[in-house]
Amino acid sequence: MSKKTEPNFFIIGAAKAATTSLSSLLAMHSQAAIVQGKEPHFFSHDHNYKRGWNEYLKLFRNCRDAVAVGDASTSYSRIRYHPFVIQRIQEHVPRAKIIYMVRHPLKRMESAYVEHICTPGGQMFASINDALRKQPMVVDSSRYWEVFDAYRQKFDESKIKVVWFEEYTADTTGVFQDVCRFLEIDDSVIPDLECERTNSRQDAPSRLSKIGRAGVQVNTAWDELTRQWVIDQIRDDNSRFLAHFNRPRDYWGDLF
Repeated sequence: MSKKTEPNFFIIGAAKAATTSLSSLLAMHSQAAIVQGKEPHFFSHDHNYKRGWNEYLKLFRNCRDAVAVGDASTSYSRIRYHPFVIQRIQEHVPRAKIIYMVRHPLKRMESAYVEHICTPGGQMFASINDALRKQPMVVDSSRYWEVFDAYRQKFDESKIKVVWFEEYTADTTGVFQDVCRFLEIDDSVIPDLECERTNSRQDAPSRLSKIGRAGVQVNTAWDELTRQWVIDQIRDDNSRFLAHFNRPRDYWGDLF
């Protein structure tokens, strides 16, 4: 009986920080593969985890012969809502490599709000301000130091790769090749950006139309009270994160 293919790296989020783009480019690499469905949420969602390890591994049947085998589930960074996720990953894949993608925290929240209203069955919000007041998880997903620090308690820091959205979008090929080096696969590959998959805000009207929400307005204009309320929550966390990676305090503008 042949040995089942197992994952050896995880793209854990943050949501709306180009995880779809990176995973799609890695899936085209001859030495890499991404789990069927991209986001199985096995380690985070209890009902999936209860199905068992062997059921999870069936999702990797398309990944045979790959050197780097990945699961790209953004819920793995929502550690406040899935408190056992890191422990579970460590238990099953103790030598895993972790890729954590981060983005300007407020712009990431705006994109997450758009994703919510463009998803079938997703909650409707009047604006970005309404979304953040009603859905604290959107704010919590920008607590980058909290997530990074929790993962480095269980995985050696050398096994964690932070990918900065702004640098990835400015030089996708260069950052992609850097990720390939991290995953120990051929880093001379030039990714086919024409076939890259993304979830773009520009697609929002057509996506809304397809799910019966044509005419719904996408309102990403912040009111000052909400903006400051959010910044006050994430300031210390993000400042510590930036400092740890030798990024200037104004890396994301004048937020902090």
